[in-house]
Amino acid sequence: MPKPHRVLIDRVSGYADEAGAFVRRRRMTRRPFARLYYPTGRSADHADDSEIGERLFEAAGSLIELGATAEERASATGRKRRNE
Repeated sequence: MPKPHRVLIDRVSGYADEAGAFVRRRRMTRRPFARLYYPTGRSADHADDSEIGERLFEAAGSLIELGATAEERASATGRKRRNE
């Protein structure tokens, strides 16, 4: 008969192994997506390789670039952004 503490250690290490496997599986299947929320409360997810997803990612990239250039202009003139 195994010692009581060995049974506990085996059980905990089994749970840890399962948790590690879950995290690895999740990492492998995680893919970028864009989620749209509608005024009715409905939401829709679009993968980055779908037609709508590609357009959403392009639009988001443009907005990020626009925000970066606006911040650069503000810092060049010495002005602070509105939310600071």
